[in-house]
Amino acid sequence: MTINTLSQYYKHALSYLLIVVIVAISGCATNKPQDPNWPNELPPRAYFLDQYQQDLTNRNIQNEEEYLTWVVRFYKGTDLYPNGWNNITQDILLNLKNSPTAENIKIKLERLGLLISEEWAKNNKTRIISSYHVSVWGNALLKSLEQNETLVLVDRVASDVDDLLARKIPTEIIVADRYYVQDEDIL
Repeated sequence: MTINTLSQYYKHALSYLLIVVIVAISGCATNKPQDPNWPNELPPRAYFLDQYQQDLTNRNIQNEEEYLTWVVRFYKGTDLYPNGWNNITQDILLNLKNSPTAENIKIKLERLGLLISEEWAKNNKTRIISSYHVSVWGNALLKSLEQNETLVLVDRVASDVDDLLARKIPTEIIVADRYYVQDEDIL
């Protein structure tokens, strides 16, 4: 081989290597790494692992696997309460698809989902947000669609969640009538 042929060969090899590196880097930037055992439709597992690690009191009572199982149940639902947060969010956004507030509501519901789930998934002895609270909020959010008050209600629930987590309000204050007066069946 001549020096000119070797030079051409190395140029092509370097060009090819550069393309491979660029493709690999761009692939890493656009695809979020996901745990193969973690549902893709949920926020990243790493977020919840971080939340779990920060709460030493809960870690002493509940193991990581149990905590993460409850996070998944929050988002996907259970046999007792099949309307998981993903279903509620999807129902709300489907009903608001032509609304100018839909994107704003989506962002707020994603934030609410994170805050509620990371607390609700804890052991019953340490958590502030109970299954009752989750049920009240889910039902009120769905009712807000009928009343055309979804954005207002999402903001109200978000305020209550923030206040509960900051221990500014007692847990007992979160009842269905706080958001909508319940219809009483007349016999």
